[in-house]
This record gives sequence, structure tokens and C-alpha cells, in this order.
Amino acid sequence: MGFSRWLLPVVVLASMAMTSPARAAAEDPGDPKAVARAKLVEGGELLRQGEYTGALSRFQEAYDLVHSPKIQYNFGLAYMGLGRKADAIEAFETFLNEALDASPDLRANAERHRSTLATQTGALVVTCDTDGAEVSVDGRSHGVTPLQTSIRLDPGPHQLVVEKQGRPPYAEKVTIEGGKRVAVEAKLVPAIAAAPVPPPVAPGVVLAPPPTQGPPPPTEAELAAHRGSVLRKVAWTTGAVGVAALGFGLAERLLANGKFNDFNSRPQGCDADDRVLAHGGGDCSSLLSAGRSSATLSTVGFISGAVLAGASAVLFYTSRAPADAPVVGLACGPDVGRHGLLCQTHF
Repeated sequence: MGFSRWLLPVVVLASMAMTSPARAAAEDPGDPKAVARAKLVEGGELLRQGEYTGALSRFQEAYDLVHSPKIQYNFGLAYMGLGRKADAIEAFETFLNEALDASPDLRANAERHRSTLATQTGALVVTCDTDGAEVSVDGRSHGVTPLQTSIRLDPGPHQLVVEKQGRPPYAEKVTIEGGKRVAVEAKLVPAIAAAPVPPPVAPGVVLAPPPTQGPPPPTEAELAAHRGSVLRKVAWTTGAVGVAALGFGLAERLLANGKFNDFNSRPQGCDADDRVLAHGGGDCSSLLSAGRSSATLSTVGFISGAVLAGASAVLFYTSRAPADAPVVGLACGPDVGRHGLLCQTHF
């Protein structure tokens, strides 16, 4: 079983009623088909012995003599033995697409090999903004743009080059994984035109110096970096103020609790009911007023601190987000219906 099971169709296909190279040559040494059959038999024997390079050479010699698509099956087996899985799947696909009169068993074997190899190889999809550019991977050409099919490759690193005369080539190193596709968009910028030659200057004529050029405008990346730096500074400031507001709210809350505790512990019995005269007399009225004032200031401090902390977080997120990312905002305002504060985020 194993790889030897794959070789049976090679014998059936390659022999074509021949049992040895000598017998094939004996029929008619000048007949290309007879010589090709002998080469296929030799290649099949080398394949059984694990001599995949020699087998591939014999199959190529046979194919050079007779361009039969059935020989592509033999190529596929030799490539598999050499570990060239992408070349193997390409050979099996050529066999299935062109050798339509091959036996059903042979086609079924080719289908099975192709399915297995599809999970062990990757596909490279190349698009380009320029038609007619040659696409090559690892020095091997795969046609010109626009490519109609993806490029099947073995797993690992590969060098992609897309080039067209008159324009600088596009080169990129891509890494292929088994069973996955990698898409690359190649852009070929127009070649820079040569600077015009200035006309000759007559003797005695003094040319004015060329106007000085100011600094180039900032790039998108520089603008984005500056914007992020400013937003981070504002975020730090807003966060610090928010923390201070929360601390103020906490202090006022503690002060209000103290006032309310003093109010409740007065021996004359203070009363929070506004209908009671002077809330029970003594300093009850002043304690209640001070406690209520501190409680209100505490609520304002907590709400302000929460709003500022939220705004600081939004500013930090915006400063680190890409330039084209949606901007997140925080807006707060009075809630008339509930007599409170309403905050909303927006994108």
C-alpha cells in the first residue's frame, strides 16, 4: 500500500501494451510513440525504486516526444515523491481537465490526490492596478495581469515580483500556509520623468536664484501622530480634573454625613420637617442647611467626576485609534423630564 499503490496506474498508462523498454524500441526505434512508451516504462520503474528525479526526467522526455495529457498523471506522482506539492496538484488538474478519455479509476485517483494536496498547499491571489504586468514567484513566471486564477504554492516563504517595463517593480515576501489563501494588491507607480535640461545662458546674463521652497506639508501619519499626542494630553488633564472632582464629592459626602449625624444627635430633638419652627431650635436649622448643601455639592462632584473620567477614557481611545476609525464622543446635558443629568455616547 502507500506510495506503491499509486504506481499501478503508471504501469497501465505507461506500458500501452509494452512490457519493457527494449521491446518498445524493437517495434520501431524511429517511432516517437514507441520511444515515449519506453521512457514511461523506465520512469515507472524508477518511481517504484524511489528515484523520483530520474523518473521525472524520463516522463519529461516522453512528454517531449508525445504531448499526451495522460502523462501529466505521471508528473503528479513524481512531484509528490519530490515533495513539490504545488507542482503535483497542477499536474493532476491538467490531467483531469485535458485527459478526458482516461479510465475512470485513473481519474478517481487523480481526484483523490488533488483533494489531499489542496489541504497541504496554499493559494496566492494577486491583483494589480496595471494590466500587462508580469507576475513571478521565486523567479518563475505565472503570467501577466489580470491573472484569471490564483497561484498554487507550497507552504513557506516566497518572493513575489510584479513588474512592467517603464515602471519600478513591485516586490513583496509572502508566507503561505497549507489550506489558506493570501491576497496581495500590487501597485506599480509611474516612472519618474527625467528633469528637463535648462537652456544655455548667454554670456553676461545673471539668472535670478530659484525661489526657495518651504518645508513639505505634513503627511497623514504625521498629522495623525500630532493629533494623538494632543488628545492624550487633553485626556490626562481631563482625567486629573475628574479624579479631583470625585475626591471633592467624597469629601462633601463625608461632611454632609457629619452634619446629619450632629443634627440627629442634638438633645433637644431636631426635626427635618420644614414645617417645624427652626427645625427644633438651637443650631438644628444651621446643621440641616449645611448638611443639605454638602450633600448637593457631593452629588455634583460625583457626577462631574464620572463625566470627566468617561471623557478622558474616550479621548484616550480616540488618540490611539487609526486615523480612519470612527470617532467616539460623549455628550451630557440636563434631563428635563427626570430633573437629572443625561449622558450619551455617539460615533
